[in-house]
Amino acid sequence: MKKTYRYVYAMIAGLTILSLAACDKPPEKIAEQSADQLHQEQTPFETTANEIAKEYADNPVAADNKFKDATFNVSGIIADTSKNFIKEPFVSLEGGTEPGKEPQFAFQQSEKDQATELQPGQSIRLQCIGQGNISEIPMAGECKILE
Repeated sequence: MKKTYRYVYAMIAGLTILSLAACDKPPEKIAEQSADQLHQEQTPFETTANEIAKEYADNPVAADNKFKDATFNVSGIIADTSKNFIKEPFVSLEGGTEPGKEPQFAFQQSEKDQATELQPGQSIRLQCIGQGNISEIPMAGECKILE
C-alpha cells in the first residue's frame, strides 16, 4: 500500500514539474499575446462610440452580431475614466443614449499605465475587441490606444 502512495506522489510531483516547465511565460504575457494575435488576425473596421451606442439602442442582437468578438477601431470623446471591479482602468466615451449607458472600453495590460493619464473631454482613438452588451452597456476590451 505504501508503494502505491509513493507512485501516486511521484506521478503528481512529476506532472507538477512538467507543467511548471512548460509554462515559461506568466499568465499575463499569455493573455496579452492572445489579445495581440486577435488584433492581428482580424482587419479592424472603423466606427465611433456614437454609432456603437445607437446600434445597441436600436437592435442589441444585430449590434452583438456586428461588434461582439470583432476587432474594430473606435473614436470618440472621453466622458469618464474609472476602474472596474478588479481595479483595472477603463474609459466611457460620449454617445450613450441615456446617462450612465455610455460605451465602455477596457485596456490591454500593456496600455494600463498610459490609460491612467487619460482625461475626460480628450479625443481618443482605440483598437478594441467587442465584448457585447453587458447590463445594457456596450463594452469592449483588450483596447490599444491608437491616438
